[in-house]
Amino acid sequence: MRTPESSAIDSSDTKVEVNAAVERRSLAASVIISAAMSAGPSVPLRASVPKGADRAVVTAVYAHAGDTVAPGSLIAAVSGRPVLVMSSDVPLYRDLVEGDRGPDVLALQKWLQGLGYWAGATGVFDSGTENALKNLYRDLQLTAPASEDKKVVFNWREFVQIPGDTGKITSLLRPGDVLEGDLNLGTVQTAPDVVVGRATIDQAEALVVGQEVDLEAGGYSAKGTIQSIGPFSEGDPEKGIVPGMDVVSSVPVEGTQPKPGQSVSIKVHQAAVETLAVPLTAVKQDDRGTYVTLPGSEGHRDGGSAPKRVDITVMEQRDGWAAIEETSLLQPGTLVIVS
Repeated sequence: MRTPESSAIDSSDTKVEVNAAVERRSLAASVIISAAMSAGPSVPLRASVPKGADRAVVTAVYAHAGDTVAPGSLIAAVSGRPVLVMSSDVPLYRDLVEGDRGPDVLALQKWLQGLGYWAGATGVFDSGTENALKNLYRDLQLTAPASEDKKVVFNWREFVQIPGDTGKITSLLRPGDVLEGDLNLGTVQTAPDVVVGRATIDQAEALVVGQEVDLEAGGYSAKGTIQSIGPFSEGDPEKGIVPGMDVVSSVPVEGTQPKPGQSVSIKVHQAAVETLAVPLTAVKQDDRGTYVTLPGSEGHRDGGSAPKRVDITVMEQRDGWAAIEETSLLQPGTLVIVS
């Protein structure tokens, strides 16, 4: 015969089973990545000492910081001779006169063609190349360099090369400045600024290259496009670099951009899609995988059914809920054990 005291003791050791119902929920939300503005790459504008000059002195400037330069742009004059922008895969290394041939001649001819001047792409400096150069200088209101017999020549010292086709001047010396050392006349940024952030693996899974994102900083809001998603990096805790994957977004050129180094948020608004969802407290794991447990019928020790394991795949977690893949074993309203 059990006494009231023994029954009370047994009741105190009994675990109270708490259940919750499976639901259909939308766990979509904005992915926010902390990032910063990063300046695009820049290259120096290295001028040369013109023939007949003892040193390189800036005698005129025709551009300013912030200007966009392109092939054929006139930037400045050094020791009385012009400095023009040229884009070419072949580095400049010699003057060219009638009859010269080689890959640098071919590169010059193709460059002149790209500017709209007729020059046969023969690889030989001929009269057509000479006329094209003469017309280029004429259109810039300049006098083309010439040989003693008054034939137009290509003087490589009057050109500076930049990668690609265009760039933005970020610095430029002033008239009267003397070029020393590497004869740097200024710098040109050859690619636009970008926003670079470090995303977690979960955040990166919500991104794809070419995807439109929102860029936000204090008073700044614009649309960007994901340009690249880097591989996972362990980071460097000593330098404050967290583990994750570098995400690079383009920045619109219109309007006032944040300055390099300024914090910018990359935001992605995920589409709201309803899925099966269970409370996170119902999700369990063991060496077999992730699962939830359905309650058994009362008195299972005396013949009732025991709790049932249902394996699940968690797709996303947010606000105390886990979105799971569809399974015929779980439906909205199905009870699962949460404690």
